[in-house]
Amino acid sequence: GNAKMETYYALQGLHNQSLEGGTFVENTTDAEKETERIKWITSLQSMLPASFRIGTDVDPVVRERIEYELDSHFCDKEMEIVVDDSGESSLNQEGNVEPKSSTTIKKVTPARHIPFIPHAYQLSVDRRTIRRNAALQAFHEWLTSQTSCGNITRQETVSMIPPVVLNVEPHHRVLDMCAAPGSKTSQLLEIVSTATKKGDVEPRGCVVANDSDSKRAYMLVHQLKRINSPAVLVTSCDAQFFPLLKDDAGTKEGIFDRVLCDVPCSGDGTTRKNPGVWRHWSCTGSLSLHPLQLGIALNGARLTKVGGYLCYSTCAMNPIENEAVVAELLRASVGALELVDCRSNMPGLVARPGWSSWRVFRENQTRKEVKNHRKKNNAKMQKKRAEWNKKNGGGSNDGDSSEARKETNDANEDEANRVSTTNGDDSDAEAVTQDASTAKSDETIRKDDKSKVHDGGPPPSWDDETLLQRAASEGLFEFKSFDDVPEEWRHHVRKTCFPPTSEEAAQFGLEKCLRCLPHDMDTGGFFVALLKKVSPLSAKAKKEALELAQEFRPEAVGTEGNGETCTREPEPKRIKTDDAAVESSGSDIVDSDMQIDTNEVDAGQELNETAEEDKKPASKKAKRGKSGGNKGDDGFVPVNAETWKELENYYGFSEDFPKEQYMCRAGSEQKVLHFLGAPIVDLFKRGIQERVTIIHSGLKGFARNNKDCEVRYRVAQEGIQFLAPYMTKRKIVADIGDFAKCVDTESNLRLELFSDEFAEQVRKLDPGSFVVALKGYENDVFRKLFIVMWRCRKEAIDCLVGKVELEGMKSKIRAIPGYVEPQKDGKKDVDRDDNDASLKATK
Repeated sequence: GNAKMETYYALQGLHNQSLEGGTFVENTTDAEKETERIKWITSLQSMLPASFRIGTDVDPVVRERIEYELDSHFCDKEMEIVVDDSGESSLNQEGNVEPKSSTTIKKVTPARHIPFIPHAYQLSVDRRTIRRNAALQAFHEWLTSQTSCGNITRQETVSMIPPVVLNVEPHHRVLDMCAAPGSKTSQLLEIVSTATKKGDVEPRGCVVANDSDSKRAYMLVHQLKRINSPAVLVTSCDAQFFPLLKDDAGTKEGIFDRVLCDVPCSGDGTTRKNPGVWRHWSCTGSLSLHPLQLGIALNGARLTKVGGYLCYSTCAMNPIENEAVVAELLRASVGALELVDCRSNMPGLVARPGWSSWRVFRENQTRKEVKNHRKKNNAKMQKKRAEWNKKNGGGSNDGDSSEARKETNDANEDEANRVSTTNGDDSDAEAVTQDASTAKSDETIRKDDKSKVHDGGPPPSWDDETLLQRAASEGLFEFKSFDDVPEEWRHHVRKTCFPPTSEEAAQFGLEKCLRCLPHDMDTGGFFVALLKKVSPLSAKAKKEALELAQEFRPEAVGTEGNGETCTREPEPKRIKTDDAAVESSGSDIVDSDMQIDTNEVDAGQELNETAEEDKKPASKKAKRGKSGGNKGDDGFVPVNAETWKELENYYGFSEDFPKEQYMCRAGSEQKVLHFLGAPIVDLFKRGIQERVTIIHSGLKGFARNNKDCEVRYRVAQEGIQFLAPYMTKRKIVADIGDFAKCVDTESNLRLELFSDEFAEQVRKLDPGSFVVALKGYENDVFRKLFIVMWRCRKEAIDCLVGKVELEGMKSKIRAIPGYVEPQKDGKKDVDRDDNDASLKATK
């Protein structure tokens, strides 16, 4: 426990309400508040249940099949499992929460529907139990299989809320300001990647996914790869400096229909998956983050178009990071922003009302003072001091040692704050974990100095005076108003941290914010506020955004060509990027996933060489960019006319082929031609490439080919669905039988295995890449039932599809009504409705 954290939230009134019968009631007695405190703390000290959702971009037939499997075998099906209670909690005789250290047999339901999130499920156990429990092995294997195919995304329940409240539509232009690692971005991209109307040949909306950390941005690219959409642009820019792009009306207002500000936060709502937050909690972190969060939110409001919506969210419970930021947004906007209550659109959501009043505390030392003191009194320094005293016959220095031990109990606070500063995303790639040194410090505390740690517990009384005395003993001191803040503290405790006046509170309606507490829905803690921009942003709000930006980086504030003051990304933060870095971060690479027989196709060697060449210059370019050289050289540029001429003749593109949407990276020798969605190309025309660092965009449409082939480029599987409908040559429309044989995992498929009609069409082709489309789906770009194949020199073909996508393609085929999957080794054919072995094992 953490007495400081518990006392802080007790004084804030966190336990003044409780949930009874679906409604929140006031707790008036000490016993009622203590009961609520125990629920809260017990929840925080238990493991976080896992959850996942089925992608909205998944083929409706496949989604129906997945939901059928879940409902038939896992949902509301009770089973007994052995549970390790090390993550559970119990109350001791003194009323303090203590961890259990035993195992019990429990009855659990593997999955249940989340009513307020479409196609989402929450499990009754955590990820560790699912992986390790033998009774859940079949369910774990099913989850792993569906995740690898891209059909489901593992994501924390409350993390799914912001994209839902934004109510994004497929034609919207969306900005995610702090996107990495990308689970919320995936939700947004899945929506804009769907068809707006029948006959659409590509998405009409787009998502700009931005993150200030380029390394996290590359991780974001890998996360978004599975959605296979040309409608995303990944950028790296400090969110406070994301530029205002040209709008059509010339009003100097934002152009984004929806903006998500899931800002960096102290993350005390993530305690269930990041116990280090509990041990090292401090209100100083919230005070330090407040101006950064406000600056990002103000810039987000500036970038939102009039009539659009801005969602502000954190995974923190502290009002300094939540309602205080929203209140200042409303205050500075002078009526341009309005809070929206979205509870009615999310039936089943349990969210407490936002606060209109709260208390502001500081700690008795600044963060820098604490850090310096700990440096002088860490374990290493204590040892050296003791050795010096012994050698020189000095005193025992008990006072210093005692003080040092007290400091050691809370060691590594700065590291813990760094780790817990998160934007709340939750997936397997997103779990926030402690540094090894922090973990070691925790272990030392538990074993060697346990008596020195105040683990909280119930207060002697719930009256205000007793709680304030306890707060003072923990180093917390209250400021009643900003006038009480000494001058030397005003940089840390700002005027915007204080609650609104009674008149402002009545006007703002902060109760419309959503406060999700861990024990209400068995989730993490989360805060969400939805704001509508009803008119152009006030000059006051723009000025405040500029002042905050200038405070953090004075060099980032300048003027446009027209003399208007603006923010821009500081030059030293611009980095050189290359698609090869994205390739090497974990996405499919040609030489590892391609099914090519190099004895039959010399292209295999060329493809391997191309991948290696792409990887080599990445680090050099990144280093060169960090030092300020050649910035922007890696942007997207049009493909030259000579290249198009040979491709048009070879693949026979129709007249309406959108070749202006195919671009390559500058300086990449045109090894890959990317297909970008029309809204992304429109952003380029608005000058976004000149204002921020472009990390990634688009899908591979063409990749560099073997010299022995007639043309230099082969078609790429990644973006084939947007290319095939325009091809009049080297495209074969096949029936379901021939199409299914094309995805056989065996390489070097002999033509004698296919129908005579299919084999005859292949024989007419010269060696090189070609496309096989499933009959009836040859113009359906959103189901992507296309396969890139290679015509070998002999009577054979190879499939040029990565292993993961092959499995996804097989799932799509099995979901087609009436399809009968052929069985090998002489077994009978099995209809697609038969269950696989892993599902049968759960019966």
